[in-house]
Amino acid sequence: MKQDTEPSPFATLIDYMKENGLADEAKKLDTLLREVAWTTGSEFRGEFGFEMKNIKRSSWKRMSEKTKASFKSVAGMILRSWPGIGS
Repeated sequence: MKQDTEPSPFATLIDYMKENGLADEAKKLDTLLREVAWTTGSEFRGEFGFEMKNIKRSSWKRMSEKTKASFKSVAGMILRSWPGIGS
């Protein structure tokens, strides 16, 4: 079975945030991605999206354009499962 070697969009966002000096914020997302056992993917996306809203509010201006593009891409994925989270 061929294994996908591309990092997930979630992991890419976390890496970009670290590059921007947002280590604390990235750690919060990394914990949700790699350390929590989720019951469903929808549950994960809801919690990840909620944390992204908090991070956007506090750290958007400190993100590079590359990180903002990644952030928007991941947010789009989350909004498909949780359309109300963007409100």
